[in-house]
Amino acid sequence: MAIPRLFQPVPDLDDRERRRGLGHMTRQAVWASGADGLASGGFLASFALILGASNFHIGIMTAIPFVMQPLQLLAILAVERLRLRKAVAVTAYFVTYATWVPIALLPFLFEVPGATAVTLMLVFIGLRGAGNAFVSPSWNGWLRDLVPQDLMGGFFARRLRVATIASAAAGILAALYIDWWKTSGPSDEIFAYSYAMLFGSVVLGFGAVGFMARMPEPRMVVPEGGRPSVLGTLGAPFRDRNFRQLIHFLFLWNFVAHLAVPFFTVYMLTKLGMSLTWVVGLGVLSQVANVLFLRVWGPLVDQFGSKSVLSLCSSLYFLVILGWTFTTLPEKHAFTVPLLAALHMLMGIASAGINIATTTIRMKMAPRAQAMTYLTAASLASSVGAGVGPLLGGAFADFFSVRHLEIAVQWVDPVRTVGFPAVFLTGFDFLFAIAFVLGLVTLGVLAGLREEGEAKSEVVMDELASQTRQNLRVLNSVPGLSFVARLPVASLRRLPPIPGLDVAVGVTAHQLSSTIKAALEGLDYGQMRAGELTVRVRQGVEEAAGAVEQIGRQGAEVATGATEGAMWAAADLTMEVGSAAEEAMQGTMEALARTAADPLDALRGAMHGVIQGASEAGLHVGHAVRHAVKAARGAAADLGLSEQQAGKTAARAAVESAAHLGRETETEVADAVLQELMENPGPRPGERVSSDRAEGSPGR
Repeated sequence: MAIPRLFQPVPDLDDRERRRGLGHMTRQAVWASGADGLASGGFLASFALILGASNFHIGIMTAIPFVMQPLQLLAILAVERLRLRKAVAVTAYFVTYATWVPIALLPFLFEVPGATAVTLMLVFIGLRGAGNAFVSPSWNGWLRDLVPQDLMGGFFARRLRVATIASAAAGILAALYIDWWKTSGPSDEIFAYSYAMLFGSVVLGFGAVGFMARMPEPRMVVPEGGRPSVLGTLGAPFRDRNFRQLIHFLFLWNFVAHLAVPFFTVYMLTKLGMSLTWVVGLGVLSQVANVLFLRVWGPLVDQFGSKSVLSLCSSLYFLVILGWTFTTLPEKHAFTVPLLAALHMLMGIASAGINIATTTIRMKMAPRAQAMTYLTAASLASSVGAGVGPLLGGAFADFFSVRHLEIAVQWVDPVRTVGFPAVFLTGFDFLFAIAFVLGLVTLGVLAGLREEGEAKSEVVMDELASQTRQNLRVLNSVPGLSFVARLPVASLRRLPPIPGLDVAVGVTAHQLSSTIKAALEGLDYGQMRAGELTVRVRQGVEEAAGAVEQIGRQGAEVATGATEGAMWAAADLTMEVGSAAEEAMQGTMEALARTAADPLDALRGAMHGVIQGASEAGLHVGHAVRHAVKAARGAAADLGLSEQQAGKTAARAAVESAAHLGRETETEVADAVLQELMENPGPRPGERVSSDRAEGSPGR
């Protein structure tokens, strides 16, 4: 039988064909995510509740697609026999979107709420799951051969980012449409869901199928020694000890996550009484955070490996699940909505890293000649865990709905008794707490996995903190604020040892710094006039000093933050680097001279900031040092020092600071300091200090 040209594998892909295929893959993700945004998540759960579904039905609905995943074994046999991954994937993909049409038509054909409509919905969701089971093996093996391995982290991050944006946009528009229909629509709200589903499946879903069909398929690689037996093919991933550890982790992670997460929507709709727009809006907030951090986690995966990112994001994910137990105590409270917003944002951040890391680590660990089998085994493990989790979760939710655990705190005196619940678990709360505890076990399984080139999680956290500080450099355009902004980053190591807490603080600081950086990057420094940097530095230091209670002890830190930031700002200025260093020193010293800061400490801190900032910003360190020492002598009178003492203190601090920056920089600084001191030896012995303060006396 002749194979249609559309489905014929390509023996050798050139760069042009590969780039074209990756472009179609990204467009496929956008259209598919838009369709899924109209027929999944909170949207589908709300639709099912109107049809008459119970908590247990919601659990079944979530589990069925995953329970059908063992059909992937048949898909493997079909692909191994036909050697046509694209033909199998595209056909099955069309079926998955076609099943949404009869689901959308259920309100037109049957009475709702009603058992018949619920049952048929579950049947068609099962058919959709069967279609997905045939898509996964062929699709994963296809992607493994199409995407270059050294670019996987970055590419999948970009693809997930645009897909998430599409899903968020479709979901929020659909929610607004549904809520409008409730008040102004021509008929019952259930029909609004139907029309949205029809649009999502027919227009967006079938569009995604079209883009998939236009992607080229590299020819499948035959293993050395010929094709192995079917049993040998299916058993290979389980004989690989390291990959078997990955399989165990994927099963446990998906089980724990789906034990609780599918019920977040039901919890908000029923327990908290929130509207669909609010529910979907919070979901969009999560997706926005997801998009923002995809560009963070992707490069970290490529640089440090998938395991370390996966470990950090999983611990954060489980902490977020536990956080849901505090959204009611035992009812809604003033912090419920802010807490929900924070939890959704952190979950989006964690999901971004988990999605990239799990996708990448599976593909990297799968041998190219056996990629489809290995990736199918990993997919099956994920699916079984994700299928069992919501089934037990739905049963647990119904069981615990009439039970609760309360630990109260009371204050009793002769006049009154005051009490409040310190812990109150009921219904879904038990799910969230149980999922967190099981999550800790899952992290232990991940620790036993070995990945080539992996780095420790602490290294990734250090890099995240470094990026945060890098983002905060822009704050130094209003010098002094960097000192305040860096405090949360420095305190990460002192947090309580609660799993995920350090990640939550770290990613929050990173996101805040990124937001501030984006807001300030538009400032025009190119037009800054001479002397203006001095004014800005002085104002910034005065603000920072005013926020520090013990400025006498922390004057050096304030000075360092101000001058370091000013040197970073100088990288964007048209002014010469020496002038920038001189003005930074001058503004800092003018401000600190009016405080109780020790003048010698302030000089040392300011010189350290000049050298550190110039080095990091790629400026000429020696030139900056010469002008900074000159400015230190010029500020001597304000500080109550002699010019000679100020110059020597600044010079000595410069040499000491440069010692940590390498031999070349150290030599450059030493030469600059020596030249400056030789050309400007300072006042002759016996000259009076112009200030009324004694030499070396502390500042006011």
